[in-house]
Amino acid sequence: MIRRLLLLLVLCGFAGQVSAAESTRAWFDRDSVQLGETVTLNVETTESASEPDFSVLEADFELLGRSSSSSVSIINGSASSTMLWAVGLKPRREGTLTVPALPVGKSTTAPVALTVGAAPVIAAASPGDDFFIEVTAEPLTAYVQQQIRVTVKFFYAVNLTDGAVEELSVADAVVQKLGQDRSYDVERSNRRYRVLERRYAVTAQKSGALQLPALNFRGRALSGNDPNAMFFGRGRAVTTRSEALSVAINPRPAGSGDGAWLPAQSLQLQAEGADGATQGRVGEPLTITLTIVAQGLGFEQLPELELPPIDGAEIYPDKSVTRSRENGGWIIGERSRKFAIVPTRAGTLRIPPASLDWWDTAADSAAKAQTREITIEIAEAAPGAVPTTTAPAASGTSGTAALPGEAELLIAFWRFVAFVTLALWLLTLAIWFVSRRRATARAKPNAPAAVVFSPTRRSFEQAVVAGDAAAAAQRLLAWARSEGLRAPHLGELAAQLDSPAQREAIAQLQAALYGGDAGAATPRDLATPFATGFACAPRTAANEEGSVLPPLWSRG
Repeated sequence: MIRRLLLLLVLCGFAGQVSAAESTRAWFDRDSVQLGETVTLNVETTESASEPDFSVLEADFELLGRSSSSSVSIINGSASSTMLWAVGLKPRREGTLTVPALPVGKSTTAPVALTVGAAPVIAAASPGDDFFIEVTAEPLTAYVQQQIRVTVKFFYAVNLTDGAVEELSVADAVVQKLGQDRSYDVERSNRRYRVLERRYAVTAQKSGALQLPALNFRGRALSGNDPNAMFFGRGRAVTTRSEALSVAINPRPAGSGDGAWLPAQSLQLQAEGADGATQGRVGEPLTITLTIVAQGLGFEQLPELELPPIDGAEIYPDKSVTRSRENGGWIIGERSRKFAIVPTRAGTLRIPPASLDWWDTAADSAAKAQTREITIEIAEAAPGAVPTTTAPAASGTSGTAALPGEAELLIAFWRFVAFVTLALWLLTLAIWFVSRRRATARAKPNAPAAVVFSPTRRSFEQAVVAGDAAAAAQRLLAWARSEGLRAPHLGELAAQLDSPAQREAIAQLQAALYGGDAGAATPRDLATPFATGFACAPRTAANEEGSVLPPLWSRG
């Protein structure tokens, strides 16, 4: 057993150092532009090569300036170099323009497509206007908790010494800035402008009309008839503002089911690891990894992954791995979780499919993501193996038992670990006891006990009294997180509570937020079930974090 564990650790160490080989590639800094705007094509390679021939692009693009850069990296004593070329392009026509495969050294890039839309006609861009702000939102009709892509563009045709466009802030919505600001050139109404582009993801928290406020720009522009402006920083004060926008937010539709509300542009549920070709044995763990990838949702909105019960096997889940990233103006949320499946008998093991209901915002209909069923033939345990009686480690180490010649050594090792853990636990308990005695001795004997009120709890009660359902939901979740509960949304918070009254109160709050009568006032007695705090199950994050004693083992 020990030899197997050491071999597995060595293999894991090598696997962590292996990375995907870099290749020659090409990409645009934006996937879509409007006619008159400029775009940058990037070509990168790790080979020794000269600059690609960009003249093949002149049929569809006007070639502007170009630049190149190189970098060298050293990893574990191995040096590698990367060459990057960037060329500015201005599309000559509307439609989908494709950059063909470009030869770079001994490699070739893959073709890259760019969508070019029509140039909008905007009154503010007429001759004589030096600068203006354009704000667009997509879509203009959305569901609650659906991502709305908001783009802010500041156009200016004069030299500015300073200035800034204020950040977007929307009431009753979560606003997240996506990526870095972009700068490029565009031609509007026969005048050339420099554009500063900023993108946001806006998620409405309740139904109704969502107001995107007007954004202001304040700065200073150089005066054309002042010869000293360039040297002494003078300039006239300038301001402009955008038009306000309104987005219609619909409540959760009746046909979306009772599970987690997942309004996404696209959603995939994937299963990797063991498959029909895998050879299994009784007592030896098989690994399955489930992954959700959702376009238009952050990882906080994705539910915890679970495998259905498996007849003839025990399931041991690992901790979830989550992240959110930005791609083309969309938030891409990812949640992944590994499961160790330990067969308990020989024969055919059937792993049923995992499924997840979601709402397809592109088609405006309910959808289901589902993995396929996996069938694995399980052989009897290896001759001489001692059946395992404990769960595999969370890191995915094997659950097979020790070989007969190593059993006594393994038992002695774990007995030593148990004694050391017990000694450390008793030492921690003694330190805690002494510190409590000293704190009690320092306290004033006649001082009355202070009553501490949580600021988040007080703000939740104030929101309930004010009848603001959205604010009450946000502050209830904030209060729960301050108490150590895992509460990314109301449904998961309710699942951790033992009190029927508290779960019923959360259901009333969800009905006020997302039901057919969304926007209704919050019941005034909603805070009553929470008067004594959260009623949680014995094994919650709150109880664990509140203890000063370290856990004797990890639950994985």
